[in-house]
Amino acid sequence: MRKKDVRAHFIKVRNELFAEELDALSRDAADCFFNNIDLTNVKCIHIFLPIALKSELNTKYIIDRLWREYPEIDVSIPKSDLVHHTIESYYFTPQTVLEDNPWKIPEPVHADPTPHERIDLVVVPLLAFDRRGYRVGYGKGFYDKFLATCRKDVLRIGLSCFPPIDHIEDVEPFDIPMDCCIVGKDLYTF
Repeated sequence: MRKKDVRAHFIKVRNELFAEELDALSRDAADCFFNNIDLTNVKCIHIFLPIALKSELNTKYIIDRLWREYPEIDVSIPKSDLVHHTIESYYFTPQTVLEDNPWKIPEPVHADPTPHERIDLVVVPLLAFDRRGYRVGYGKGFYDKFLATCRKDVLRIGLSCFPPIDHIEDVEPFDIPMDCCIVGKDLYTF
């Protein structure tokens, strides 16, 4: 399938999920993350905050557990430049004040920037992914641009509501595949 068709299909299907289904998937994804991802040498994790209106998985289950059980790991979240379609990373603590940007994405108001070279692991939002680890997002390229600025050895983990499709036909040279994707209780590695 082509990205445009994948995007349209999975936006529709994801929007049809009941709140209880989305919450269960979010909780299962958090359990899968902590049961399968080795955090031994991880010092900084970049993780997205969900856009509630787009039925994204709730990453607060991961973030709250990181704060509670792994206080030595810094948590960082994105702030978007909606003109250039880029994101920067900012340290995120329980005291960080958030405000919705024009796209209703919660972002830090006053926070310290996270140097990209400090980030060891990135949790990436996605609509769908294929069996090679290539993802489809909303089509603006925010995360591909961001991942290109991170260290080459950064661990890239996608979160999805749905198992992989066979093949995304129109993968571009700048598309960066995931190392693994989590769908509920299931981990897919590439």
